[in-house]
Amino acid sequence: MASQAAKRFGSKGINDAADAIFSGIENALNEFGVKLKDDLQKSLRSKGVTFGGQDSKLSEAIRVNLNPNPNGITFQLLMPKYGFAVDSGRKAAAVSREGQEKITEWVKRKGIVGKFAKENLQARLKQQAKAKNPRKTLKQLPFEKAAKQLSFLISRKIHRKGYKGNNFYSEVIDKLDINTLNKELSKVMKEQVLVQIKKR
Repeated sequence: MASQAAKRFGSKGINDAADAIFSGIENALNEFGVKLKDDLQKSLRSKGVTFGGQDSKLSEAIRVNLNPNPNGITFQLLMPKYGFAVDSGRKAAAVSREGQEKITEWVKRKGIVGKFAKENLQARLKQQAKAKNPRKTLKQLPFEKAAKQLSFLISRKIHRKGYKGNNFYSEVIDKLDINTLNKELSKVMKEQVLVQIKKR
């Protein structure tokens, strides 16, 4: 059949038709990927996962790759591993040293260290008043020390109780309309093939 088409339209015509179909499929997948990325970022914002009113590092790290290859096109949605923990939560378990460092970075980005340091000082002042030991002058913890202490407290809570996920990813994926994508791909292929035939 391919040889008959080649005789009728010529190999160049067949290659042009194939290139047009491939390009149409690539465009459809790209539009699908852009919308998927946008929906995931909107979902994160709606869950309060932001940084200073802007997109979080997790949001900025989400991306879509289209990799053309001899067998077709590979569609990839790329997201940091911890994004799945944000989505589905985590069971009670010890937090690794690397995890604690990530939490320390997070509390700094969220801008909650200063508030924690003030509340920590107030708590220590109350304890001091109860102990009737006014001789010692208590001071607010330095920023770095406060950040590490807050990170330790959060890590300890995760160790004991874990944490609940916010389903930012699951909710988007569950509502994903694959049928629409299939229709778009079929539409692209049909239109492009018809265009090639009509031109002959």
